[in-house]
Amino acid sequence: MQSSRVDVDLGSRSYPVLIGTELLGGLGAILREQGLRQTNAFVVTNPQVGALYFSALEKALTAGGFTRVVRHEIPASEEGKNWEEFSGVCAALLENFPDTGAVPLVILLGGGVVGDLGGFAAGVFRRGVPFVQLPTTLLAAVDSSVGGKVAVNFGGVKNIMGVFNQPRLVVCDLALLRTLDAREVRSGASEIIKYGAVCSGALFQQLEDGGLEKLLALEPEVLTDIVARCVRLKADVVEQDELDKLGIRNVLNFGHTIGHALELSADYALTHGEAISVGMVAATRMAVRLGTVGEDFQKRLTALLTRAALPLSHRDAPGLFDRVLRALQLDKKFRDGKNLFVLPTGIGSWAPRENVDWALVHDCVRAVLV
Repeated sequence: MQSSRVDVDLGSRSYPVLIGTELLGGLGAILREQGLRQTNAFVVTNPQVGALYFSALEKALTAGGFTRVVRHEIPASEEGKNWEEFSGVCAALLENFPDTGAVPLVILLGGGVVGDLGGFAAGVFRRGVPFVQLPTTLLAAVDSSVGGKVAVNFGGVKNIMGVFNQPRLVVCDLALLRTLDAREVRSGASEIIKYGAVCSGALFQQLEDGGLEKLLALEPEVLTDIVARCVRLKADVVEQDELDKLGIRNVLNFGHTIGHALELSADYALTHGEAISVGMVAATRMAVRLGTVGEDFQKRLTALLTRAALPLSHRDAPGLFDRVLRALQLDKKFRDGKNLFVLPTGIGSWAPRENVDWALVHDCVRAVLV
């Protein structure tokens, strides 16, 4: 079976991303091969994923020489990525490992919620303990498990409390994706389309030429290839701008500015990927209006999103437009009262656009609320 390795080169914080099938059973040996010598493990997961995979994970860890494996569950949904659940993880870490000589390896078995919240907790417990990402969703495999951004939602703002904390290892066992429902697979496909739209014309073309349907069917060779492509694209960006200080990392936010605001304001009626799909449509409409990209890009993007059965708009509701605007005002990328949007300039390319006229922003938001 095809497998792949992508190295994220960050000097002393470098780590590999291992991508393949049926990796879970050998995880204990993999951890030892990567130089992780702990004998205690603290596994953060959610009830659904834990029921499917924790026993196999525990067996693999025991076979690798771990003598104590603690399981802690948090809710699977984005609403659970909050300060209370974060505090609960920290409390469980302290309760189970009060001795400084028994520092655990934190293992994050789940999707983006588990990875974000668990990575944040690992970053602050005893000023940082090592952690490993074991993504179980397509979205986490191609995006959130790599790059070191870990956070929780707080005060009605998405990902506002967090740190940069790189994992020691990411293991993408693509066999774990077989239990995903179709909606979650489509959600992950949204982030993959994002990478193609603004980072890689070759990836976008591959999706257009039938790769999308093979991806959605989780065909092993295509899945391995596309996940590795996306991880490499993200690694290239993170290596240039690890701490998001230079503006290079902004490319990863195509569709996320309006998408995040909609996701939060609609009370998570949309999955993350669905919200980003709508956000990409809104951002592309803005780019066409501003002349940074032509209508051909818009047609090709919406055609691909439609083939993936991803939404191009969201049902309007009383007060939703105003809630989205309030959420936009709190976006972390905005500085000194100026907004900032990632806009496409062609297939596989982008440019930042600062201080877009708010009347145009309003029009683009209204256009995707129907």
